[in-house]
Amino acid sequence: MFEAKKLPTVLTAEELLDKAFGRASKVGGRTPRERALNKLATVSNVLRDYFNKIIKSHPSYDNLPDFYKEMIDLVVGIRRIKKALAALNWANEMTQKIINKAVREIKGGKNPVQVLRSAYGRISSIIEQIDEELRFLNELKKTLREIPALTDEPTVVVAGYPNVGKSSFVAKVSTVKPEIASYPFTTKSIHVGYIELERGKRIQIIDTPGLLDRPLEKRNEIERKAILCLKHVANCILFIIDPTMDLKPQMKLLEEIKENFDVPVIVVYSKADLHDKRDLPAFSSVTGEGIEDVLKRIREVLKV
Repeated sequence: MFEAKKLPTVLTAEELLDKAFGRASKVGGRTPRERALNKLATVSNVLRDYFNKIIKSHPSYDNLPDFYKEMIDLVVGIRRIKKALAALNWANEMTQKIINKAVREIKGGKNPVQVLRSAYGRISSIIEQIDEELRFLNELKKTLREIPALTDEPTVVVAGYPNVGKSSFVAKVSTVKPEIASYPFTTKSIHVGYIELERGKRIQIIDTPGLLDRPLEKRNEIERKAILCLKHVANCILFIIDPTMDLKPQMKLLEEIKENFDVPVIVVYSKADLHDKRDLPAFSSVTGEGIEDVLKRIREVLKV
């Protein structure tokens, strides 16, 4: 399982230099030579430890489960992440080389004050070159928080056109309270909740962004997130149809899902308080009508 919250906050170039040089400023010594060597050792330790911590906090993105790997690649781009981490590794190697050279020069008899000043300047130049990558990695943590941490419990993925009542249903039956509003594409992230059952058992339920009936290559990022959930996570799909909207494109989308995903599909109507169609199970998140019937069907299909 991948959890973005475990990624550390990343300092900017200025903040990192302040941290390294600030620590070094507190280091003393009996002679200018000893003080300069102690300061270089401190800067070396701070930078090396910091870079290693950031780099090692990231998983091997190529070895993540397919859902996480494809979702991260969709949201951010794995190549972009690798580029940023490679930049940090380069900066780590370069700063250590600068410090090692400065240590040799001081031990070889050069003026320690001048050597230290020169080393600080070169180190600053290296760190400033990766400021963009540091800022990217810090924003990355916030972005990846949109990707949920999933469990191995029986999972139903809720799908359908935008604004058919998916989020309202999920909010009604589970622990998650997704954002709900009466306009398309309210759900821009994947929301994961749990339907609590008896004896500590539960069903994982995923509220996905709405899908539109068009080829995959023409779908936007929001729609592709939903596709990845259907592809990698679903043990069954709850497809919600709103009979108060145009049925033709909704039915076409339903057929596409049945053709492309090899899991059971439960088809239900939403907004039962606004229509009389009952050739399929119908529920209302407003009145509660039919909610228990839909849950019973989900449990039967998942064999829970």
